[in-house]
Amino acid sequence: MTYRHEIVVRLIMQLKTLIQVSFKILVLFLIGYTISHFLREAINAVCNSVGVPNEVRIIVSRFSVIAYILPFIFLGPQRLFTSEVLRIGNFRASISFPLIWRGKEDPIWRFLVIFAFVMAVGSCFFIYSFTNDLNSSSLRLLLYYGLIFSLVNSILEEWVWRGVLLNQYVKWFGNVYGLIVTSLLFGISHYNLGFSVWVCIAFSVGGFFMGGSAIRSKGIVASILMHIYMNLIFVWTGMIFNS
Repeated sequence: MTYRHEIVVRLIMQLKTLIQVSFKILVLFLIGYTISHFLREAINAVCNSVGVPNEVRIIVSRFSVIAYILPFIFLGPQRLFTSEVLRIGNFRASISFPLIWRGKEDPIWRFLVIFAFVMAVGSCFFIYSFTNDLNSSSLRLLLYYGLIFSLVNSILEEWVWRGVLLNQYVKWFGNVYGLIVTSLLFGISHYNLGFSVWVCIAFSVGGFFMGGSAIRSKGIVASILMHIYMNLIFVWTGMIFNS
């Protein structure tokens, strides 16, 4: 066998492996997407039948995100609660902007501070526009439900997407492609919640940076903090409870 022939055979085998793994990921995602959809509809139906507030219904329905990791139980339930999935992470580890591994390098903690400042400046007008006409009682309820939603949704989604799924996809694809795949699927999953394609793309971008912080810090606490902050912004701009 010639050297050129060996290279061709190796490339074909790598392509075959890539196709097989990609197909497995697509099937697992579609199963999770479908289960999540019907589980959310069932939760909504129960909440509507007992007359719970709309805010409570939205918060409870976020537990449907767990459906995305249910197919992984058949691959091994121990994957869901490993030390790799539940690590806190190192906030002094470095991360680069905008490509995680390339760009301006900063420690994770400083990246989070800059991220929070940019988000606050970019959303202050929309927050003012949404909350300007709310009375004090409505503002207190928005803060109360917003905090609960942000904590519940962020912890659940980060455990699922940056904990279990990102960890698994990195093992299959490596850091770069595992991060890209997870971020894309994270954005697409929000289409199931009624968000537009453009918003889903924006969520994929956000997922890229949250996933990057999880990989670089080797834990999910940094991405949970980013997610909580973003969810609070979304609540106070009317994206969550006003839909």
